[in-house]
Amino acid sequence: MRGLFVMAGLLGLFPLLAFGQETYEGRGYFIACGDEGCFLNAAGFDLFVATDQGAEMLADLPMLAAVDVQGLLSDIGDSSAALSLTSVTRVTDDLYEGNLQFMQGDWRPVGEENPFTIGIYGMDWTEFLMDEEQDRFMMSVGDACADGTIHQGMVINLYRYGDDPAADACWMLDYIDDGVMTLRDLSGDFGAVEFARQPN
Repeated sequence: MRGLFVMAGLLGLFPLLAFGQETYEGRGYFIACGDEGCFLNAAGFDLFVATDQGAEMLADLPMLAAVDVQGLLSDIGDSSAALSLTSVTRVTDDLYEGNLQFMQGDWRPVGEENPFTIGIYGMDWTEFLMDEEQDRFMMSVGDACADGTIHQGMVINLYRYGDDPAADACWMLDYIDDGVMTLRDLSGDFGAVEFARQPN
């Protein structure tokens, strides 16, 4: 299994904040914990919660658990920030958590002759050609593409790391189970694309 990427690209949902601390309140998805603390993905940022800043409130959550969090942001950069947590509420009725968990892993388009795969780990979408990384994107989920067009279903916007904050692609999740995922291209000409899960 390919490694988990935890530092992510700017989605343009936060104002540029250069100094001090800012309060934050919103929905996020738990990524992972390590010796130094834990990571969340929220509003287009990877948020790092240090062990002495409330990380214990996240430590027992499953990967990609949806949480509503409150706290103070600091060390705000283009792609990440530190978060001092004041409260965490587990969200039990989030519309996207289960699908995000099913999406984790490596996928290959059905019928694709080229050795092309995508790896989805956490909120990272990485494209590989012959096992070499080509592009890496941050995923943002909701019910609308970045242009504001609302759709019925789970919409996935992809934002290329290191690029401007405009979305590079918009997909809708049509279907997913243990072995198959069907995505519908909402911003291009691919239509519905079926992917098969690849063995680890």
